[in-house]
Amino acid sequence: MNNKSDAKLKALSVLVAIFMWTFVVNSTDPTTSKTFRNIPVVIKNQDDLEKSGYTIVGKEESYQTSVKLKGSREKLVSLKPANIYASVDISDLKTGVQSLDIEVDTPSGISVDEVDPGQINLNIQEVVEKALPVNLVISDNIKDGKIVEVNELTPEKITVKGPASLINKVDRAELKVDDPNLLDGNIHSLPVKILDKEGKVISDLSISHDDVNVSFLVYETKQVNVVMKTDGNIDKDYEEVSREVSPDSIIIKGPESVLKDIEAIYTLPVDINNQRTSKNGEVKLDLPESVKVYNGEDLVNYKINIEKKSKADDEKK
Repeated sequence: MNNKSDAKLKALSVLVAIFMWTFVVNSTDPTTSKTFRNIPVVIKNQDDLEKSGYTIVGKEESYQTSVKLKGSREKLVSLKPANIYASVDISDLKTGVQSLDIEVDTPSGISVDEVDPGQINLNIQEVVEKALPVNLVISDNIKDGKIVEVNELTPEKITVKGPASLINKVDRAELKVDDPNLLDGNIHSLPVKILDKEGKVISDLSISHDDVNVSFLVYETKQVNVVMKTDGNIDKDYEEVSREVSPDSIIIKGPESVLKDIEAIYTLPVDINNQRTSKNGEVKLDLPESVKVYNGEDLVNYKINIEKKSKADDEKK
């Protein structure tokens, strides 16, 4: 009997000891809860998504959540927000708006009681490209009556890349020139803007060239008469009755220092040597270096009317 009593006493002692230990632990380090706010949410496998040709619309946006954790007071007091890892996994996602559960990892001995918000919404879209010519817009305010032409534009086309919904809104790539100092003949690197049909800037796109190199030629203009030159002499028994060119005046463009001394533009010589009949055709203009026809060709039509001399004319001679 004594042995049985001793065994019972020993078992009871163990139970009492366990109870007392639990009581002491809970009294000195009780289980409690604590809320950690503004925990950043990490988007996992984002690189793999982009390698597959997809992207998150608004991926620069940061996501945060509040996490309520449960554990011993000692562990929760010493726990820092940096030790709490919140994430969503975007592997195997399809296009469109997706609601993803936020997973929270915590140190051993601490459990997650509540996550608020418990989900984030991500808009997954296919990445597409679009090639655009660079549309150069020169403000009339800086021309001051002069002719401004593009001397260099590099590159002439750019490529934009981004989510399909944004690329579908793209209308043009525009380079606006409104500073007269840019017309100095030097090469300038200017930013290109990607615009929609309403002229609003579209951001969050990848652009093959953020800047474009451009330079300009600036010309003065002047209206002058066209004078036909001829070479040789018509047959002695014939005479020139009239000659004309069409157009008989043109507008030329070029540096002011050159244009100021030009009063007329001559044609290249038209051969009339021993000519007995009227003659017509096209002839090129003999333009000085650095001078061009403004909004026209360097050709004019000519007509030379030739008739046989009358006997009366011969007798007079």
